[in-house]
Amino acid sequence: MKHFSCDVCGRLIAGERYVARIEIAAAFDPENVEIECDGDHLEQIEEEIAELENTGQFSLPDNGPKTFEYDLCAHCQRRLVRDPLNSASRKQLNFSPN
Repeated sequence: MKHFSCDVCGRLIAGERYVARIEIAAAFDPENVEIECDGDHLEQIEEEIAELENTGQFSLPDNGPKTFEYDLCAHCQRRLVRDPLNSASRKQLNFSPN
């Protein structure tokens, strides 16, 4: 039999188990830009790739979508639903006026 523990508080989950899935991906907001249809763009792309390969610094950033999955107990699930970004735990600093 498989045993689950809460990924937030660490307690063993004996009853109801909840799963929280979080996906983080870059937002794509298309711009209204006119597309130029003149010229050979494939040739330009080929030249730029060749330049990158010659420098030895040809690497693509790892900025694709990321997905996370967490097991939650009923208590932590209720807390997550109430405050998904855990903003209540951030302390507000009250500086005295100098």
